[in-house]
Amino acid sequence: MFILAIASHFDVREHRIPNYLVFTGIVMGLCLTLQEAVEDGNLAVLHEMMAFAGRFLVVTAAFFLLFVCRMIGAGDIKTAALIFGYLGFGTGFKAVAGGFIIGAFWSLFLMALKGSTFQRLSYFLTYLRSLFQTKKITAYYSSSRDGYDAVIPLGFCMFLGTLLAVILV
Repeated sequence: MFILAIASHFDVREHRIPNYLVFTGIVMGLCLTLQEAVEDGNLAVLHEMMAFAGRFLVVTAAFFLLFVCRMIGAGDIKTAALIFGYLGFGTGFKAVAGGFIIGAFWSLFLMALKGSTFQRLSYFLTYLRSLFQTKKITAYYSSSRDGYDAVIPLGFCMFLGTLLAVILV
């Protein structure tokens, strides 16, 4: 939770999550997995560490297309992968899905507040039409073109989703 809190702070303030923070989370996750396996008397330490790393890699690969389309940031993907690495697929799914739902409501609220709902939905449909017509993946979002007004700090949303998932489970 400490790593997620720091990551969400960076996401809100700087619109990015530093790689060193994600790397620290990976190292801590592997160390905690090792510690848990030793405390439980489990000799399959390598198996547990590989499971953590495997979950991290599977989630990173699963979200990669969203990054290629620039619909989600690389730091957000790595944050989601850390959540799955620590919590496993079941609770990790609840945490990340909760974060996405929080982000969706936040986004809808901001669009309604700014009166940009029709504009953003029109922009999204235009993007989809272009994607299907040209069959080329282009960036949905560009900070130089779109600014940061429409950006939702998804790392912060996933932190909140993880808090809810951990408290409610």
